[in-house]
Amino acid sequence: MGSRFPWLTAGLAVLYAAALLQPAETLQYDRVRVDAGEVWRLLSGQMVHWTVRMAALDLAMLLGLGAWLEARGDRRSTALALLFGVALTALAVHALSPNLNLYRGSSGLASALFVLTAIRIARSAARAPRILALLALGLFLAKAVWELVTRQAIFAGPLPAGVEVVPLVHLFGGLGGAVAAGLAPAKRLRRLD
Repeated sequence: MGSRFPWLTAGLAVLYAAALLQPAETLQYDRVRVDAGEVWRLLSGQMVHWTVRMAALDLAMLLGLGAWLEARGDRRSTALALLFGVALTALAVHALSPNLNLYRGSSGLASALFVLTAIRIARSAARAPRILALLALGLFLAKAVWELVTRQAIFAGPLPAGVEVVPLVHLFGGLGGAVAAGLAPAKRLRRLD
């Protein structure tokens, strides 16, 4: 059982708990400060949130999916998804969103694990879970398109004035999960049915 304990996810939980001890402003992504050399904000901005609801949703997805994947023996792809998710989120925020000055949120990482999980389940031998996983991937893409078109968050709830959803974060995070699924083929996992 020791090798199935979700050590990676537990470590993530500790990092997020430590981030809660700091004012969010000290960790948030701030374009001016990143350009002045505080590049660590590309990562730390993904550990703080604008609202409690946003934090609860992101962290529930991150910790729940991460623990599930690790417990099923999929630690390598979980680590890759998190690595690609954090890097591609930083790219989406800093390089591809030039008008974005401040950012908080871990939805890119949550998206990476969501897509990785859905792909893993879509490869299941059981038909019903496979269909549900494919449907989940389709809904993930539809949500991202909706956010791109409307510039409104679906699940995060009302955001503070001046704060907008960044759909590229979700898309690029999801891409990170898909890349991880392709680079780290799943071990023979227990049947889902």
